[in-house]
Amino acid sequence: MATIAGNSAYVLEGANNIREDLGNVIFNVTPYKTPFSSGIAKTTATADNHEWLTDTLATTAPSWDVEADTVGAATSDTRVRKGNYVGILSETATVTNKAEMFDKAGIPGKEMAYQLMKKGKELHMTVETALLGKNAKVAPTNSTAGEVASVASWINTNESVAGDGTANSASDGTTVPSPGTPAAFSETTLETLLDGVWNNSGDFANVSIMGQAGTIGSFRAGVSGIADSVESSAATGEIYNRVAVYQSQFGPIKVVPNKQMYDNTLYVLDMSSWGLAFGGGKMIHTTDIATQRSAEQKLLECYFTLEARSEEANAGYYAIS
Repeated sequence: MATIAGNSAYVLEGANNIREDLGNVIFNVTPYKTPFSSGIAKTTATADNHEWLTDTLATTAPSWDVEADTVGAATSDTRVRKGNYVGILSETATVTNKAEMFDKAGIPGKEMAYQLMKKGKELHMTVETALLGKNAKVAPTNSTAGEVASVASWINTNESVAGDGTANSASDGTTVPSPGTPAAFSETTLETLLDGVWNNSGDFANVSIMGQAGTIGSFRAGVSGIADSVESSAATGEIYNRVAVYQSQFGPIKVVPNKQMYDNTLYVLDMSSWGLAFGGGKMIHTTDIATQRSAEQKLLECYFTLEARSEEANAGYYAIS
């Protein structure tokens, strides 16, 4: 077949006469979700050792009174004082003066503004990972970084580890569990943990099951009461896939996949029983760093700690294959 060999697009592009085709939008290919830290209460930390008080309601059998009997002395449980250390996580944004001069694809304003937004999201994701990990608290000194006791370090009443694992031995943030060798998910084990959560949660409507996508997959395959709520729009023809729901013996529980969680772990979390305390009352503090040559630098820091207001209202199911 004969072709016209004149100035075709192929010829011009081969001769470098056609400009590059670079879209003027930057697409972030990394999902940004922080369901735990975004979903719990926020407060302010005013000391390195951030403390709070917990209390419990007595659960006793009825004791019938005789009419006009003498009232005895009242008794009360002692409130418990708990604390967690403030830790620091940071990111640094650096942009040269020359880079700010040029026309950059996908950046309508300053490059530094874009970098601060990006680094801020990265920092928030790192905080989420730290909160959901297996880390005991460490007191800060002039030479030692303070470390925040994570969720696993607080959960003690309701937890399950493998046969060769070791459960968390305290509820004060000083110890962590050793999960052991992963084994198949057991709904019976989950139901036992849910019993404990039910007995200690103020409102079960605040409870969620959270885990990595792979662990959620093992959970889905091993339970008998999972359901998906799917809604559609007749106007647009779109289908909206909602969060999965586990139909437990206490009612439906939201199942929330979380990319920042460790593998082989499921948490049953009463979101109302946790608090996230920030030093200075805000999540991110930005500091200008001295310019080196022609490079502008900014430091993003998060001073934070985790409050475990009622560890008994939560559960940790570890070592799930």
